[in-house]
Amino acid sequence: MSVNQTELEQLRQDLRDSQESLEETIRTQNTKINTDMIELRQALNVQYPHHGEDEDNMDILISGHLRDVSREVRPQMSGAGLASSNKHFRDLTNHELHKIKNIHEEDHKQEARTVLDESLGEIMNKCVNFLTYSFDGYTKKYYEAEILEDVYDDKSTYESIKVHLIAIILFFRDDQNILYIGILLVFLSIIIYLVNITTS
Repeated sequence: MSVNQTELEQLRQDLRDSQESLEETIRTQNTKINTDMIELRQALNVQYPHHGEDEDNMDILISGHLRDVSREVRPQMSGAGLASSNKHFRDLTNHELHKIKNIHEEDHKQEARTVLDESLGEIMNKCVNFLTYSFDGYTKKYYEAEILEDVYDDKSTYESIKVHLIAIILFFRDDQNILYIGILLVFLSIIIYLVNITTS
């Protein structure tokens, strides 16, 4: 009986020792993690100085790019998207990082081409093409609206009107259709105005 009691006490003591050892290991790991987190926070909050074009500092380029990406509102460009799509970002050489930076700056320098940048001939050509192919485009949008509403044959009047309205909205939203519809309406209003002047 005393032998069993001694073994039980020994077992309890071993359990206490292993528990203390485990708690000490956990405390050490927590301290290390807290230290790493503080260093990471400090690294993310540090404002890097502006350097000239000839300087070649990989840490500055990486931290600047990561901070710019973290401010993005687009989900594919956010920090979470960066972690999944750019796993080897820190393995790039200085030359590759400078190339990325230059491409990024060139993309932001390019202004989007609008209808005001096009010549009158291009606008008229696109208007004629729009008139030519608009029925085909509307038909595609009508079929898309039928799929969206899950209504095909034997539609009621309400369902038919609803599908046509959805198709018109989808057609207006597609590409630059609304722009060319507006241009054609302006031309139509000028023609109506001229006809009204000549007949009165």
